[in-house]
Amino acid sequence: MQKNIILIESYRISFNTYLMMPIKRGEKLYCHVYDKNGEYVVERKPLYIVRKSCEVLGYNYTHAKNFSKSVLGKAKHKLPVIITHDGIPNVFFPLFSPSSPNNIWVGLHAIANIRRLKDFTQITLIDGKEFELQINYSSFCAQYVAATMLLKHASNQRIIIRNELNQPQNPLQSIGFAEISDYSAIYNSLKSTEPIEPIKFTENKDAKKLNEPFDPFD
Repeated sequence: MQKNIILIESYRISFNTYLMMPIKRGEKLYCHVYDKNGEYVVERKPLYIVRKSCEVLGYNYTHAKNFSKSVLGKAKHKLPVIITHDGIPNVFFPLFSPSSPNNIWVGLHAIANIRRLKDFTQITLIDGKEFELQINYSSFCAQYVAATMLLKHASNQRIIIRNELNQPQNPLQSIGFAEISDYSAIYNSLKSTEPIEPIKFTENKDAKKLNEPFDPFD
């Protein structure tokens, strides 16, 4: 087993969770977690971890998806979901179908930079780690924007509740999200408008490639 990768039986998603990807161990599919405190291999599939983490809030994964559909529309596929709360909602979004054995889950809060490659997308996490993802730039940005819209909506609901309690507080001020009044217009614009090129990107030829499930135990 690779150094600094810890094998564990269970895991719950929190704001310390940055990225989760599938890996194969023999005939079994496990989850490789990139966490603020290190890397873990969990003896469970990524979707299982997402489902169980949703239950921490007292609802299930189906309810989380239904809430996302109420915000983003029933036609939206590859739905981002709210998994945990710690002052602000914790949103994770899938790169592919959640049931796919190749799907990767990314924490919205964990993304520092996004960079277009020729056929793929490179992301930089807030801890400086860089990954090349086998998803085109436009598709990744569509997922990123949908997750941002979900976060904005859920955070606004929290603001309304706080205002009703005469305790107004905007949890988005600390993370710099702009005000968005028309979610559907922004999301639909992705179909006809090229995503804005992010700034302050650095090229790193040594970035980790997340292509297909791999075995870190080799």
